[in-house]
Amino acid sequence: MKVLSDAFKPHQKTFRPHTIILHGRPGVGKSALARSIILGWAQGKLYQDMSYVFLFSVREMKWTEKSSLAQLMANEWPHSQAPVTKIMSQPERLLFVIDGLDDMDSALQHDDMTLSRDWKDKQPIYILVYSLLRKALLSQSFLIITTRNTGLENLRSMVVSPLYILVEGLSASRRSQLVLENIPDDHQKIQVFHSVIENHQLFDQSQAPSFCSLVCEALQLQEKLGKRCTLPCQTLTDLYATLVFHQLTSRGPSQRALSKEEQITLVGLCRMALEGVWTMRSVFYDDDLKSYSLKQSEISALFHVNILLQVGHSSEQCYVFFDLSLQDFFAALYYVLEGLGEWNQYFSYITNQRNIMEVKRSSDSHLLEMKRFLFGLMNKDTLKTVEVLFRCPVTPPIKQKLQHCLSLIGQQVNGSSPMDTLDAFYYLFESQDEEFVHMALKSFQEVWLLINQKMDLMVSSYCLQQCQNLKAIRVDISDLFSVDNTPKLCPVALQKTQCKPLIIEWWENFCTVLSTHPNLKTLDLGHSILNEWSMKILCLKLRNSSCSIQNLTFKNSEVVSGLQYLWMLLVSNRNLKYLNLGNTPMKDDDIKLACEALKHPSCSLETLRLDSCELTLTGYELISKLLLSASSLKCLSLARNKVGVKSMTSLGEALSSSTCTLQKLILNHCNIIKDAYGFLALILANNRKLTHLSLTMNPVGNSAMKLLCEALKEPTCYLQDLELVDCQLTENCCEDLACMITTTKHLQSLDLGNNALGDKGVITLCKGLKQSSSSLRRLGLAACGLTSKCCEVLSSALSCNPYLNSLNLVRNDFNTSGMLKLCSAFQNPASNLWIIGLWKQQFYAQVRRQLEEVQFIKPHVVIDGDWYSIDEDDRNWWKN
Repeated sequence: MKVLSDAFKPHQKTFRPHTIILHGRPGVGKSALARSIILGWAQGKLYQDMSYVFLFSVREMKWTEKSSLAQLMANEWPHSQAPVTKIMSQPERLLFVIDGLDDMDSALQHDDMTLSRDWKDKQPIYILVYSLLRKALLSQSFLIITTRNTGLENLRSMVVSPLYILVEGLSASRRSQLVLENIPDDHQKIQVFHSVIENHQLFDQSQAPSFCSLVCEALQLQEKLGKRCTLPCQTLTDLYATLVFHQLTSRGPSQRALSKEEQITLVGLCRMALEGVWTMRSVFYDDDLKSYSLKQSEISALFHVNILLQVGHSSEQCYVFFDLSLQDFFAALYYVLEGLGEWNQYFSYITNQRNIMEVKRSSDSHLLEMKRFLFGLMNKDTLKTVEVLFRCPVTPPIKQKLQHCLSLIGQQVNGSSPMDTLDAFYYLFESQDEEFVHMALKSFQEVWLLINQKMDLMVSSYCLQQCQNLKAIRVDISDLFSVDNTPKLCPVALQKTQCKPLIIEWWENFCTVLSTHPNLKTLDLGHSILNEWSMKILCLKLRNSSCSIQNLTFKNSEVVSGLQYLWMLLVSNRNLKYLNLGNTPMKDDDIKLACEALKHPSCSLETLRLDSCELTLTGYELISKLLLSASSLKCLSLARNKVGVKSMTSLGEALSSSTCTLQKLILNHCNIIKDAYGFLALILANNRKLTHLSLTMNPVGNSAMKLLCEALKEPTCYLQDLELVDCQLTENCCEDLACMITTTKHLQSLDLGNNALGDKGVITLCKGLKQSSSSLRRLGLAACGLTSKCCEVLSSALSCNPYLNSLNLVRNDFNTSGMLKLCSAFQNPASNLWIIGLWKQQFYAQVRRQLEEVQFIKPHVVIDGDWYSIDEDDRNWWKN
């Protein structure tokens, strides 16, 4: 109460809240707290600066009916006549406590909401509440509102000067105690502890006493029925199915099936629950029960427990489900039952306007629990129980729709977020039906997962086993392995019997799935935090002879403490071809061990990326010695590591050796100083094996470019691809470039993007492009400061060059006349361009029509501003 008593006081001397929002999970005691506030004020313990305090319980109101605020207050007055005028004379001493605002959510979402400013004015009750929230009505009064967490998003746009206070229910230790206290067998206690308490969803929901009591009751019933907990993580659907269906089938062997009247009662209850879920209603009245052919006595007789509770003190009876999750369960059950009979004759029309498949995490949080139960009810054993109750086969029409809904996530890799995929996995795990899961995941070939909870590992393992067509997976694992607070919740007796922490067991299972998946070729653990033991387990599992993974990425991961196990993996797994350790700070000892592994005859690694690994001169020397050995390494990236003269000299000696087999070298953003380019030119002139070199974002400049061009003209230089994006080049180097491209016999790709070549530079370059001796196939001129002044010469060069097939011209300043000249060249039969980097949308209609004409005449031509994304052999070798 201390937090509440100070809640309306000024915060940091600037902000005084006029609205307090008490939010929390359903059932944690928000309504009890609201009543306690009223009692505290009446007893002189709370808010004594308030003259009057009124409690409005939304669940007890018919909030579509009309009333005035004065009448609402009079209804709550304990005596016959409320002094309304006196009460309203000091609005700054008025406190309204509105309990259960989320029950009014559907009404508060109307587009045509008007504001009431007069407390005598008669309006629908939800308008009066909305006006209080917006401070249009009694703006100086104070409000305390209770709502579920799911109602917060909508509430934020309505309230003025709010302060949010989280209401928590049962403590973690108390929940643990309640769940385990009635389970006598220690072994079973361990099973329950792991399957319930390690399930963060289930355990978090158990903060609500009503929910916790249902879980405990279901667990005790499972024990009584001999249905011992065997799942690695207990599902809520399984618990509720045990609880609900046992009540329906426990009347003796001859009475296991429901009578027609009982079927109508069950379906009616499910249909009313569904109507409430879709319309965000958890309170029902006598009229609602009548609409669905329900009677409280019949419901009690059917279940023998209080499924539906009578609540409130108003003149009209109102009812709620024992726990909100039970309403979600029965709502989901309706989708299973709806195809079993002609129920419409018994009930009024149901108004679920939208398809359950459209439910999204972002905007429909109140529907997610129902969707979770719906997947859980697809379990074969559960459906068999329903068949017994209704004496007929059950094949829910929605089953295939659910599978199709999830298969779309697999088909739309770029359009699905990691949370979409993880949500899908949780839904499928709830079903505990491998055949159903397998069919739903057939389309999944690429997966991206965010692992933030221990249970995410177990759920992902279960589903990934069923993704038989999976080829690539990206997993971002948060800091799961360093701290485990779960043992604090575990009784001492259990801690002594536990031989291995569950997190280790689940991580082992997850790694086993990855290492034994038959089609998985790419594993990306970028942005993951893996400590020493987790790296050890991962690498041991990936050493499995059945492991098919070829590409392994740890870019931006924290894996330094376990690198020694990675080097052993390189020697043990001959399938591994690609390793990315970008942004992993590596000591000289790490580089030494890596090089020893790469030299091993059993190592088959072909590509190694060490971008931003803080390499030292010693590190470069070790890498240089590696290049002199007969290793399998073909591609090496040292991007974003500083390369000094000594480092370049060391590399140069290795690259100049005939024993060096390296073909591709990436030195992007290495801040290579001018003196080092002489060594680099010498390397190029004498290396017949190096075919690809990227120097992007280095200060090359014109003088160094001259040296490189001279080297490229040598017949002993076999370079095919040179990346020089953003290298501080100007028009003054274009004469050397033009001469070089007419002389070299091997260079096929040259990217000069983001260099200030200008019109003069490109006009000079075109002299080389026009020559028949030019072997260039691909040319990048993005953002080179080009205008229409160079278009005529460029058009002429393109028209007579039969070899150039890919050209990037994005982010230049071409006007309509210049573009029309280029379009003429694109259409020329002598031009073999088939990839053109241009944004068609940036030009006027006349140019767009001409570009479309190009593609009509030459259907194979691709015109797209994202030049680098277009698949074309190995064009992005420096990037991947």
